[in-house]
Amino acid sequence: MITEKQLRRLRPRHQPLSQHIPLIPAKINLRKVNIVFENIERIPRDKPVIFAMNHTDRYNYIPFMAHLWYDYRTIAPWVKGKYYQNALIGKFLDVTGCIPVPSRGYIITKDFQQVTRRRPEKADYRLLRDWVDGKITAESFFAAADDTLTRYVSTPHGDFNPDRQPYPAFIQTRYRRFMRLVTAVSLTALEKERVSLLIFPEGTRSVRLTPGHPGIAQMALKTGVPVIPVGCNGSDKLYPGLSPFAKRGTVIYRIGEPMTIDSDLAPFAIHEPFEPFTPAAEAKFGETFQAATDLIMARINNLLDPEYQFAGDTHGVSGDGAARFV
Repeated sequence: MITEKQLRRLRPRHQPLSQHIPLIPAKINLRKVNIVFENIERIPRDKPVIFAMNHTDRYNYIPFMAHLWYDYRTIAPWVKGKYYQNALIGKFLDVTGCIPVPSRGYIITKDFQQVTRRRPEKADYRLLRDWVDGKITAESFFAAADDTLTRYVSTPHGDFNPDRQPYPAFIQTRYRRFMRLVTAVSLTALEKERVSLLIFPEGTRSVRLTPGHPGIAQMALKTGVPVIPVGCNGSDKLYPGLSPFAKRGTVIYRIGEPMTIDSDLAPFAIHEPFEPFTPAAEAKFGETFQAATDLIMARINNLLDPEYQFAGDTHGVSGDGAARFV
């Protein structure tokens, strides 16, 4: 599981050798791939940005980063917590400048796993998540929970003590601590190291575009850094499975116009201090965060071929329930 100590020691830096070295075999493998960038001139060379890209497969960031590494700023991708399960892979992601982002769902799933030694079933996860999100009351939770779930949320473990703090507050507190560190690392990358971020707003893989989560808007509105929407087309055919070695084919990255706090994002500007990923900020500015995210997703959608654009359902989404986090 991702730890606070791990996040505190992260230091994404501009063009580190630790990121360049693993990109060398990637660039060799990608010689057989036709990598097309449309409107690459829209990416500024003189300042960091936040790239917002659709996430069709496990590796669609590899051709993107490999192509931009020499001529543009280093990119630090936000990476889901599930990819840090293997210690070796986690270390590799650390040294290559990735930033782990543990979601509430990840924290719920991993804590449950550590205590019960198994992944929560879909119904278990839904009950826990709905209680944490305030969609159901404690009474409703315990009325529906089985013995295992009841013991899990009623028995002290680690830094959780149900006599001092109910389970939803415990998860929210741990999430705030983690995201405070993620925000600090990201701000250091953008403002001090001049490293760009790459964020997948959907929060999961999906061949068809799905609605975005508001984390990207919170970072953009907090920092004032331009958001560059990117439509990735064809990468799912290069990386159809688990292998990071691309098949022959073409991937097209369409670069959208920069979205800045002085132009497209101006209607969502927040003219007072706020801390991202906190209940206070989400309660006060939640609709603003989501509206800004929806606009960013619409811009990504406009950069996609029809087969990757928004669908009426979530067809193609990877994982279900807790499966998305492990």
